[in-house]
Parts: sequence; C-alpha cells; structure tokens
Amino acid sequence: MTDTSAPPRRGRPWIVAVPLMVVIVLGLCWSGLWFYAAAHAEGEIDAWMQREATFGRVWACKDRKLAGFPFRFEILCREPTLTTRGEGDPLRFTAARALVVAQVWAPNHIVAEFDSPAKMEDLATGQVFGLTWKLFQMSGVGTISGVPQRLSIAMDEPAVQMAPGDTARTILTARHLESHVRRTPPANGSVPDGVDFAFSVVDAMNPDLVQEGVGGPVNATLQGSISAVDNAQPMPLPERIRAWSAANGTLKVDVLRVTTPRAALTSTGALGIDPTGRLFGVVSIGFAGVDEFVKNLARNGVISSEMASVIGAVSLAGKPGDVAGRRGSTFNLTLKEGAVQIGKVPVGIIPPLF
Repeated sequence: MTDTSAPPRRGRPWIVAVPLMVVIVLGLCWSGLWFYAAAHAEGEIDAWMQREATFGRVWACKDRKLAGFPFRFEILCREPTLTTRGEGDPLRFTAARALVVAQVWAPNHIVAEFDSPAKMEDLATGQVFGLTWKLFQMSGVGTISGVPQRLSIAMDEPAVQMAPGDTARTILTARHLESHVRRTPPANGSVPDGVDFAFSVVDAMNPDLVQEGVGGPVNATLQGSISAVDNAQPMPLPERIRAWSAANGTLKVDVLRVTTPRAALTSTGALGIDPTGRLFGVVSIGFAGVDEFVKNLARNGVISSEMASVIGAVSLAGKPGDVAGRRGSTFNLTLKEGAVQIGKVPVGIIPPLF
C-alpha cells in the first residue's frame, strides 16, 4: 500500500529571527540615542551653569550623576548650592540633595525634588537661616534653546529657623506653599517682556506672635503680573528699580487676599514708578476686623501705637463692603508723585525708591 501522507513541513526560523533582530537593532539604536542625548544634556547643563554665572547666580554640587536609562534622564546632585551676587547682599543656599528628572520625549520639561534640610547664609552679615520641609518640588518648562517659560514650586510643611542647629528657633511654619510664574502670553503680535505670577500659603504661623496672642493661621493668595522684567543682568536693587521705571514697568495685582481667624485684607490695583522714583497708580483696599488685630500688635510691641492709630483711622475711612466674605471697609488709594490720597484727602508721602 502506497503511503500518500504529505512530508513534514520544514520550519521557517526566519519568522522568529527577523522580528528578534529588529528588536535588537532598535534596542541598540535607542541605547546609542539615549547615551548621545545624555552626553548632550551634560554639555547643556554645563553651558547653562556658565550662563547663570554671568547673571550672578553660581550653581554647584559636590557630586553629580546622570542616570534614568532607558526612558528618562535623572540627575542626582548631592549638596546643591546656589550663590547669588549682584542683587543686594550676596546669599548662599544649600540643600541636602536634589533629584532632577526629564522624560526623553519632553526634555524641556524638568521636575526637581529637594531633600531637607537646607540653609540660607547672608554672606555679608553672616546671618544663617535654616529651612525644613516634608516635600519640596519644582517644575519648569523652557524652550529647546533653554529660555524658561514656566516655573512652579510647591512645598508641604515648610519651616524656617533662625540659627539652625542646637540653638535653632522656629520663626515661621506653614501647612502648604505654592508659587507659579510664567511668561506673559504675547498680545497682538507683541514680544512678551513680562511675567504672570500666583502665590498662595495655607496656615502660616509665627510661634512668637501666637504666644503673644496676636497670631493665628494666616492664609494668603496673590495673583497678578509685572511687565518689563526681561533684563536679567545682576545689579543692585536701586538700579534694578530705576531700570524697571525707565522701561515703563507696571505691577498689576489682580487678587490679594490675606485672612486670619479675626481679620482680613483684600486689594487690587496697578502701580508704576515715575522717572523721579515716586510711586503712582490706584489701589483698592478692603479691611475687616483689622482694628482689634492692630491693637493687639501695638499692645505687644510689634508696631508702635502711632502706627496702630494711623491704620485704624484709614480702615474707618472707607465705605462698608464685603472683604473676603466678611463685613468690612473698602476704599481707593491714589498715588501720584509719591503722595497718597484717599479720595481727595492726602494721608501721607512715600519717599523716592531710588
């Protein structure tokens, strides 16, 4: 009897080998690309640090390592240090450790996390402040050429101490703090030269004021914008203010709200500085419960009794209105050539700022 069964089919190993080879080649290409980009990133970091140094901001760390293969870049920096020069007294900031992360597909978006504790040194006076926190994160977005576009900072349970160490004395605590800055979007094709900003703090406390009966958790929110701030060259503060005035800079406050259990303050408005260094602009202010708060400050020597009387008189000069959801007093302050007026009534003079 003839065997008519089909002969066994020969295997096709290339069906498995080809995809495997493709994966290996892609893996090798990706590895080469990552290490090339990592080397390029190291060069960009060094170039950025050199540019920062020309602006009076000197960055350094004792030990810098690059990792994160294969899908992101991680820079681990031990004892990162920032020394500032050219803007007032020279300062030095030092943290325990920093971890900076960027995804391969978004290298211009950087997220950094800092380990507590840190310290700030005034190099002119020798004064030292300590800073601790539970979580400290920073997020920044820039252009491919390295020009910053947005910066955000968030801190949980920050605390500031005088003279950190065995004799440390806490002077400020908070439950949460946030700060956001971005370049002002261009309008009508103009070149943006300003920034929008937002700041908030939750349950800020000063232990000394609490013990004296004038404290309580402070919650604050500030939002606004400032124009003509593209000049990043280091210079003393009076020169900085003069340059800002010459560029017709404007500070606009969209929201300012400060509340305590017994008092509240709100404000909006816009300010500028004229060529003689005098403030000008219009500011709307609201007070609620400030009279008792100010009296407590004066009673405990935080402010003078004369200052308390002035603040109390100003708070009573306005019209009844809503202040952060409370009944209070509202009024407009007009500033012209440094003179301060409520309506048409002069209430003081602010000296030139430069």
